[in-house]
Amino acid sequence: MPWEETDAHNGRLLEALSRLAREKGALERLAGAINGDERSHAIERARRGRKHKERRTIVAESTLVRWQDEGLPRVTNAQPHKKRIVYEFLERSSAFPTDLYRPGGHFPPGLLAYAAEHGARLAQPFAKDLRKLDGAFELYRPAWTTPDRRDRVLVSRLLFTTRDGFTRFREEQDYIDEEFHGARIHEIDEGAVLFTAANIVLFALGMNAERVKLFVVNSWFDQLGGPLPVTRLSGSMMGVSGRRDHPGFPFVAARSRKPFAEIETGIIPATDRRLDDQTRRLLAP
Repeated sequence: MPWEETDAHNGRLLEALSRLAREKGALERLAGAINGDERSHAIERARRGRKHKERRTIVAESTLVRWQDEGLPRVTNAQPHKKRIVYEFLERSSAFPTDLYRPGGHFPPGLLAYAAEHGARLAQPFAKDLRKLDGAFELYRPAWTTPDRRDRVLVSRLLFTTRDGFTRFREEQDYIDEEFHGARIHEIDEGAVLFTAANIVLFALGMNAERVKLFVVNSWFDQLGGPLPVTRLSGSMMGVSGRRDHPGFPFVAARSRKPFAEIETGIIPATDRRLDDQTRRLLAP
């Protein structure tokens, strides 16, 4: 999205700089990258015209530090053309990860054309307000390492986050399965949350390995449009990894009292007291 001189864009730029500033030297590297970027220089040349001598430095590190240190009033009153250059550089730079990054250049042109042609239809699954899902859940399903058994239940951690109308999720597993050759299981998956065909659908890609996960939620409590947060989800899921059959598994997710990072993942017996009678029935049909 091109730069606009609005409160929203000023706030997003400040947030991006604040995120980068957590890493020592990041703002210095950002200034250097912008000053060495031909596209940024082209924007500056178009603004200044041919009569003016080209400057090697478009944005100084000290400028970025001032914006970040002095907050929104400083950013709001800064020169718009400099803010535009920084903002639009961060939109297209994967080397400086912020929420401004828009990876359009990584997609095939045909996909972008398809999205433009069918944009209204593709947007429909993202139209529903799913903020009542936000928060951490404990996710239970039969252990995929022993797919023919129902006495072993995998516990993973699940996090929903909504921002600017888009709900995303993250699932993590990190444990050792003694009954699966003592293997260390470490999976991180992230993706989008949709509402379509009367179901909540979670579609994720593996962040640390090539993998796909699909969760279809056909039951939830409380209501998505109600005053209370959703505390329970259930449905079926499938994980895809490797060229083989990929069976589906039932799952139940319960809102956790623990912060996301403190939810312990691993294998528990189906008789564990964390699993109520309804959960056991759903996991062992």
